Amino acid sequence: MQLDNASDNKSRWVLGFFGWVLKQGWCKEIQVSMMMVGHTHEDIDAMFRLIQDRWKRRGCVLSVDAFKELLREAVLGMHTLINI
Repeated sequence: MQLDNASDNKSRWVLGFFGWVLKQGWCKEIQVSMMMVGHTHEDIDAMFRLIQDRWKRRGCVLSVDAFKELLREAVLGMHTLINI
């Protein structure tokens, strides 16, 4: 199970659920891993980060067309990262 590093994922309830799954015999082993702080494991998280960065640099977006352009730039940035 890959979890983000939020404290909610390290709570007694989540870990207790894993214990219950084991006790039910649904699996023999559960491996829990967590990414380093600041790292993401989902492409969508990376995309939202690029959109956020673009938005911060651009400032206020006043029209639908400006927002579409911001999204287009973020998608192009994502494709550039993937192709490196």
